[in-house]
Amino acid sequence: MSLMKRGMIFITFFGSCLSMALTIVSLGTKYWITARAKRTSNPLESDGIINFGLFDGKKELNVAYGWRTYDIDVMHLLKYEPEFMIYGLWLGTVVICGSLIFSALGALFVIITITRKSKYSRGALKLYLWNILALLAQLCATALWLVQFYVKIQYNVLSREDQDNMWSSEGMSDLGYSFWCITAAAAVTLCNILIICIANSDNEVEQVVSVVEEKTNGAIMLY
Repeated sequence: MSLMKRGMIFITFFGSCLSMALTIVSLGTKYWITARAKRTSNPLESDGIINFGLFDGKKELNVAYGWRTYDIDVMHLLKYEPEFMIYGLWLGTVVICGSLIFSALGALFVIITITRKSKYSRGALKLYLWNILALLAQLCATALWLVQFYVKIQYNVLSREDQDNMWSSEGMSDLGYSFWCITAAAAVTLCNILIICIANSDNEVEQVVSVVEEKTNGAIMLY
């Protein structure tokens, strides 16, 4: 494997690490959704700020008596208030945890590929495999959360108790930076795959050139 090709493949190691970091940030932060809320009975005198991730979050509500902060347990709401979100879509979104494993394996096989003496093409399939699986997991999470947002979340991010107290968040919800982190991770993984493709295509060109050279040398020997 040429020095340039080793350098290209080594770049994907940093890409896999960056993808893992973005995924961890996405999982560990509570800003998959940010929203405002108002009481329909007195919208000018009330205000609410809500944010939550895949597992928990918080809400701050003010009914003209000062701000009060409450924790949000997403899994509790999914269990006891199934209208809050579609459970299957939420569960599917959690598959991004799998992308951490795939990205880690991708980084590991980069090291194995550039340090062993065998040809790069033998390790290319494994590099493709782990990066493609990571990308699929990230794209799946992104798509499912978008469906969740447009089907459920944009209309309500509040519990039954809050709704009974005349609170509403309809039309006041947005996708937070935690969500955009996983889309960024997918973009980084896609870049990894493109780099591997370029390195692999260079390898194929080298193989064709070597075959032509062998045939030319053979013809010369015959003369």
